[in-house]
Amino acid sequence: MLEYTGSGPAAAQSPLSSLFQTAAILRIGTGLVLMMRYGISAVEHAYQFFWNEQPWAWVPAFHEAGMPYAHLLAPFVAILIVGVALSWVLGFLTRLFAFLFLPVVITTLVVLQNAGSPRVEAAWLYLIITVTLLLFGSGSVSVDQLFRLGQGGRKKHRL
Repeated sequence: MLEYTGSGPAAAQSPLSSLFQTAAILRIGTGLVLMMRYGISAVEHAYQFFWNEQPWAWVPAFHEAGMPYAHLLAPFVAILIVGVALSWVLGFLTRLFAFLFLPVVITTLVVLQNAGSPRVEAAWLYLIITVTLLLFGSGSVSVDQLFRLGQGGRKKHRL
């Protein structure tokens, strides 16, 4: 894309236009859906499971899928989902949290595929979005960009 011609600086872009030119819409939208659809209810159920000793559907499902320590793994995954969703909404350490979320979404995809669940499509979409955010980062409208995180310490030299 041609930003400017000649030796003059590029024209100032509005923050709204840079929001739509990056992965920010994908990152924020996915983070909000992940938080609202899975994260909040998972953390509430994990809390009730640990402190009030109420049954939780994730624990037997993890156990049936052959995962070790299902009673510890299920609450850990619930907390990780909330952390990933919050990270993606804010754009803070997006690539790190996408990397941490990758094993969760791959395992979910394999388990759902073997069970013949209709939620396999959602798992594929989360996998594609996770890989996209892992490769491209948070975009220009994020906490990462604000503090220049993940740019490898490159300095811009002015002539």
